[in-house]
Amino acid sequence: MDSAGLLRYKQVKHRADYQPRAFPVNPASSNRRTVILPKLVAHRGLPFDYPENSLEGFSAVLAAGAKFIETDVQLSADGVAVLSHDENLEKLAGQAISVTQSAFATFKEISTGYPARFGERFAGSRIATLAQFSALLSQWPAVTCFVELKRESLKRYGSGFVDRVVETIAPISRQSVLISFDYDALLYTRRHHAIPLGWVLPAWSDANRVKAEKLMPDYLFINKDKLPAGNNSLWQASGQWVIYTVNSVAQYEKYDAPGVSLVETDCYTRLVAELNHAG
Repeated sequence: MDSAGLLRYKQVKHRADYQPRAFPVNPASSNRRTVILPKLVAHRGLPFDYPENSLEGFSAVLAAGAKFIETDVQLSADGVAVLSHDENLEKLAGQAISVTQSAFATFKEISTGYPARFGERFAGSRIATLAQFSALLSQWPAVTCFVELKRESLKRYGSGFVDRVVETIAPISRQSVLISFDYDALLYTRRHHAIPLGWVLPAWSDANRVKAEKLMPDYLFINKDKLPAGNNSLWQASGQWVIYTVNSVAQYEKYDAPGVSLVETDCYTRLVAELNHAG
């Protein structure tokens, strides 16, 4: 990175001094445990209660108090960034329609209410654009969003996909972190855009540790199942550690440990309620 790029990066480095704050569940009661609400990242909204990555799900989890959320982005054939984890709509719509090879207009008539899970409850749901998501998040300026660049779109559209996503989230850039499994995409982003980054580690290895030290991401994501057995120590990294996916009180308590800044969950509201009740 040249000196100008490094200066821009330092100016926007995302909350590097963030430390999770503890909020008492009930200040009047000394018998209740302290639940660290900011440590939870709402993964794809509330996917057990709403279609994943839907505006309905994100609206609900934001109203429930989530301070960190995560979404996935693909690019349509005509260059519209949309919220979708998968490259096709088979899961959400019951139709094997490619997201990256279809024009956005195709999606307007297709229900993405995840019928296999929710039946007809969300029949009116449609795939959301990243622009719509940005407009929603702008109403919650204290919330941080992790925006994952999906590998299918990176493979098909390359750096143009990165540029389009950065352009689309410009109104919420101060709230956003771009994340990806794709190391080269993050290197490109670091060189060409001043936005915080998170690397989703494909594996726990010495080689990836060296790559992380070179990239110096603001966040490092690791699947809890990829951590070494019997070894709870994390690298002393330049960024903050995020562990995923944590869906029970027992798992939360295991990973609510020194060195872990955030834990990602599919069931934000239920886990918060269970943590309160467990106290």
